[in-house]
Amino acid sequence: MTSPLYQAVAAPPAPAFPAAWYPDPWGVAPLRWWDGFQWTPILHGPYGEAWPLPLPPLRPFVPKGPGIKGGGIAAVGVGVGVVGSLIVAIVFQVAAKGNLLLNDPWYLLVSQLALWVGFLGAVIFASRVNGTKSLRRDYGLSWPRGRDLWTGFVGGIAGRALPTFLLLVVVLATRGLGTPNGAAPEVLGTTPAGTTGWVVVIMLAVVGAPLVEELFFRGLVQGAFTRRVGPVPAIFITALMFSFAHASDEGLLAPLVLFPMALVLGYLRHRSGRLAPGMVAHATFNATLFLLFLVPAFR
Repeated sequence: MTSPLYQAVAAPPAPAFPAAWYPDPWGVAPLRWWDGFQWTPILHGPYGEAWPLPLPPLRPFVPKGPGIKGGGIAAVGVGVGVVGSLIVAIVFQVAAKGNLLLNDPWYLLVSQLALWVGFLGAVIFASRVNGTKSLRRDYGLSWPRGRDLWTGFVGGIAGRALPTFLLLVVVLATRGLGTPNGAAPEVLGTTPAGTTGWVVVIMLAVVGAPLVEELFFRGLVQGAFTRRVGPVPAIFITALMFSFAHASDEGLLAPLVLFPMALVLGYLRHRSGRLAPGMVAHATFNATLFLLFLVPAFR
């Protein structure tokens, strides 16, 4: 049994700071309560006691596929292009003294170029801000290879098969074979006027649209969605956006006509990792449409 004298010598009272608020040694809050013997979980700060604990760190974003961030930039680019096209329409309307001809080749050319300025501006800006500043590395832009030519040609023909069938159904159901002013000009959204009109429309559809629209939709938009949701959902989402974007000038049938081809274009972009096959397919798809004007049923 230990004597009281031994206890008093062997176990002197341990020194302790008085109970009070002290700077939190863990840095969770400005102050933590020391009860005189140990730190307590009671915190204090500008919000009083029960100082809120810091939020857990956010999990780092892991891209689900290749592509650069640019969905918001793409939306702004569309807005800029649409506003530019409206300004062009107003200018031509004033110049024509209120009698604007929608099939005027120069109006078609300038209006389309104004829209594409917004598209290309978004593509370039996104590459500079969020990418490598190289359209080849960010979007897969390159000269077509030999394989791209025949792959794109087959893809363009395959994408045209269903729309051609639907167009035949429309012609038969509305005006019949051999009837003047058939459905093809209405699906196109415009009837070219004269040689200049035909040249402008063909150049826009076969050269300009495959370059600009593939860069914007399959390069920027599909890449941004691929990065977020993966390649397969991105192909379908981009195809829907591409199809409905043409409804305003090509009619209500445009989404139905263009959606199968948009899926082909998205698949070619994903499968090859480049834009060239889709550009060739896009040009083929649009070029075959003009052949329908050679068929009496569609004149």
